[in-house]
Amino acid sequence: MLKWKVAEQIEQIELTLAEINSDPNENTLHPFNVLLGHELRTPLTSIHGVLSLLQSGKLDTQTEEGQALLELAVQSTNRLVRLAKALEHKSVPSLTIWSTADVERLQLANDLYSALEGQEILVFYQPIVSLATNQIIGFEALSRWQHPTKGLIPPGIFIPIAEETGLIHRLGNWVLKQACQQLSMWQHQYPSSSPLTMSVNLSGHQLLQKTPPGVVEQILHETGVSAHLLGLEITEGALIGNQEEITKVLLSLKSIGVQLDIDDFGTGYSSFARLQSLPINRLKLDRAFVSQKQWIVIEGIICLASSLELDVIVEGVETQEDLLALKQTGCQKVQGYLFSRPVNSQDAENLIAVQSNL
Repeated sequence: MLKWKVAEQIEQIELTLAEINSDPNENTLHPFNVLLGHELRTPLTSIHGVLSLLQSGKLDTQTEEGQALLELAVQSTNRLVRLAKALEHKSVPSLTIWSTADVERLQLANDLYSALEGQEILVFYQPIVSLATNQIIGFEALSRWQHPTKGLIPPGIFIPIAEETGLIHRLGNWVLKQACQQLSMWQHQYPSSSPLTMSVNLSGHQLLQKTPPGVVEQILHETGVSAHLLGLEITEGALIGNQEEITKVLLSLKSIGVQLDIDDFGTGYSSFARLQSLPINRLKLDRAFVSQKQWIVIEGIICLASSLELDVIVEGVETQEDLLALKQTGCQKVQGYLFSRPVNSQDAENLIAVQSNL
């Protein structure tokens, strides 16, 4: 959520917005007014109201009503962007409270909604490799945004915006379905006694929405992908707080038969004692362990994980020296630029084809 630099000026901004964006229809009753319990006056109150409903859990973005209210907030964001641009050309110091970053973030939030409609979101794939066979055993699906003017935008920029605006549920479900459809196609095109797996990131916001199990099960049914070939990656940060609720959701996902991974393990939140209480199948060690050459720590984590019957994937493998050192630790599965950067579906398929012809 955007942080306004001068809180006491919010009322003044709202009044200015009401004057600039005056609309005779804005004084009429709107479904949003009923939910909020007050009259909708300005774009700012519209955005604030929707975000409040999202935070309180009263707004389900999967319903038609939720989608309509979310669209209302996005439209209001667009109006705020227009106002910001207008204020840039006026000598009104008291109203110039947006930095360039604030304006860009507002615009990106609005553009992201359009991106989902305009199919600008792409899914890239990074291989996961078995050191025992030197073969690709699966892929991690990673979203990218091909912005029409800004080029390729990485998830580290637009995923937080998607989480703040509530678009993360729609985006996450779309990426999951695309990844499963792609996996199904590869399995039919390149049949193997050891079929490929697919890992997909699951946002903490999706995890706490309480609907992921049903959505995941439906997508698996529609794409024909076996549940045990799908891995859902949850970051350590998503496990902070609400442990009882999170455990219930994870158990529901586990009952479907999917694999559950802790992504970026080692960033400082989890402990092995806590992992024992979670239905987790696999740990993905944060790339920092490799970049900092912490081979002894990696070996210790692999040993402890083995005692808990947890699989381990080490991320961030970039050099042959890294690979040789990891083999000494007992590492079995890796992921990193040494094998391939995240690539589009065609390039990923080329990797599979080359492997199939060996």
